[in-house]
Amino acid sequence: MKVSGIVELSTIDYPKHASAVVFLAECNMYCGYCQNYEFITKNISEMSAKEVFESMDLMFADALVISGGEPTLQPEAVKELCKLAKEKNFPVKLDTNGTNPEVIKKLVSEKLIDYVALDVKCSFEKYGQITGYTTKINEKILEIISACKKEGIFIECRTTFIPGLMDKLDITEISKTVKDCDLYSIQKYDSEHAHSEEMQKIKPLSDVEMMELGKIAKEHVKNVIVRTFVNEISIK
Repeated sequence: MKVSGIVELSTIDYPKHASAVVFLAECNMYCGYCQNYEFITKNISEMSAKEVFESMDLMFADALVISGGEPTLQPEAVKELCKLAKEKNFPVKLDTNGTNPEVIKKLVSEKLIDYVALDVKCSFEKYGQITGYTTKINEKILEIISACKKEGIFIECRTTFIPGLMDKLDITEISKTVKDCDLYSIQKYDSEHAHSEEMQKIKPLSDVEMMELGKIAKEHVKNVIVRTFVNEISIK
């Protein structure tokens, strides 16, 4: 498998768990605000799943997060990582952009993952502009949500709000689409670490403005949180 990085211990990537995080290389989207783009395209090592686990000190971790890039571009690698994690009785969280629902449905049906974090980038007519990906993403997102709900797998949908490229209508459309997910999170835009120099110039919303977006989403989704740079706020 193509691996871009390994974090032996994280307290923020898997809620209520101390997790090890594996970043798989490559992605089928190009998002100018991506914080990992240089990392996943240039820092690549060929490793087996066994080598990944052997390279980590798992004394304090109690879960595994598989992230990227887009992990589902390497389905066999994800499957092998999940199997080894399950041998250690680790719950597994998968971060995905939702472009390969068949891969996720197979992992779900085989009980190899416990948590899916699905990035919903923007309103669907803007996907080409913001991500370079245009293939019926809304249908794929609905497939993944349905599969997770059917098998009792926790499904979080999450959106990073980019001022200037997105507006309140994006949040309305997204939240209506993902209304059946277990959690919808709206994340503050981090311009400082954006890949694109142009997008580094975009000023993020204030925390108050972020809360207003959360309230819009709350009209359609039962559980909504807003993630700022320092806080995670549940919308009542």
